[in-house]
Amino acid sequence: MTDKSKTESPATKNSRAKNIGLFIGKTLFYFAILVVLVYLYSYTGVGGAKFIYKDF
Repeated sequence: MTDKSKTESPATKNSRAKNIGLFIGKTLFYFAILVVLVYLYSYTGVGGAKFIYKDF
C-alpha cells in the first residue's frame, strides 16, 4: 500500500487547499447574508403593530 501524501503532487495539494478555502469563504458569505436577513426581519417588527385598516 502506498501513502497518498507521498504520491500527490504539490499542484494537487495546492488545488485542494484552494477548494477548501473557497468552500469556507462561500459558507461564511452565505451565513453573513442569512444573519443580515434575520436581523432586518426582526428590525421591521413584523406582527408588532396593529394593522391600520383592520376595521374596514
